[in-house]
Amino acid sequence: MNKLVVLLSILCMALLLSCSSLTLENVDYGWPVESVTTVSPENIVSEGRYALSFSIAPVAQEEFQDTTALRGSQIRILRDNEGYYYLTGPRFKNVYVFKPGRHELKKESIIEISQAPLQNPALNLRPPYVELIDGEGFRRIMTRDGIVEEAKQ
Repeated sequence: MNKLVVLLSILCMALLLSCSSLTLENVDYGWPVESVTTVSPENIVSEGRYALSFSIAPVAQEEFQDTTALRGSQIRILRDNEGYYYLTGPRFKNVYVFKPGRHELKKESIIEISQAPLQNPALNLRPPYVELIDGEGFRRIMTRDGIVEEAKQ
């Protein structure tokens, strides 16, 4: 009887340990380089390397007041070390920052970059920041909360 109690105790302990949560810490979500994707005729942005796909129509409505304004356009997307997505593109005046959720990207912030539309923007990961460049002399260093530094190149 004692052997059975000991065996059951060990089995219960093993089951409890296997049910405890597993946490992986110090995760770096950052992408080393931006992804440049073209918006499909269906208004979908799809990035196969990182298994990301979503409709760009709400961003087009926010930025251009036209849900179809980005069809055929290139979009720049970068994910920072904390897992936030930064999105912009040519003709944009803003950078959109999204927080990932279950089956959604939720707007965290909209960072106003310039009164003039961007021409050929590029996003670079410069931990802990994201760098936006757009031609000669245009450089912004950002976090999800906004611009940290405006600098000449």
